[in-house]
Amino acid sequence: MDLLKHKTLLILLFVVFLNVAVFVLLGQLNGFVHGDMYDYGLIFSYEWMNGVWHYNLSCWTFIIGATAFTAFAMVPHYMIGKEEVPSYFLVIVGFLLPVLGCVYEGLSIFYLNQIDFIVRNSFFDFGIPLSFDWSVTYDPVIGAAYALMTISVVVLIIPAVRALGIINIDIVNEDE
Repeated sequence: MDLLKHKTLLILLFVVFLNVAVFVLLGQLNGFVHGDMYDYGLIFSYEWMNGVWHYNLSCWTFIIGATAFTAFAMVPHYMIGKEEVPSYFLVIVGFLLPVLGCVYEGLSIFYLNQIDFIVRNSFFDFGIPLSFDWSVTYDPVIGAAYALMTISVVVLIIPAVRALGIINIDIVNEDE
């Protein structure tokens, strides 16, 4: 159970799994906006499509970056967990990688919000009637994506603070 000795790795792995779930949700969201919305009356226009394409690409780029920073953060955190007194380099890298992951995750939330703004405010100008039948499918997907991304941002604070040695994550035996 060497992995339990490095609980911060489990936290980072949890964030990677959350981001994989977000990848799936972004794919569903993309398929819905670029496919199913036409069934509700959406008329194709480069006026709205350019914004959605740009924000979608930016959202994917930053969520992939957040996942990469989180995955790379496992290395210094593993090494910090093995050493009695970690080097300053490990501490700094162990702090910066989760912080960068947190920033990238926040930027991906921002770009997802931009897509949501276009869908909720601009699509009515392009043939979507004032009926909200489509939101039964759209709202749970985008809501789940927002929730998972927000959880990732909050959880990434733990390894960043842990690298600085401010908090310790320990398992306490009841026998002691």
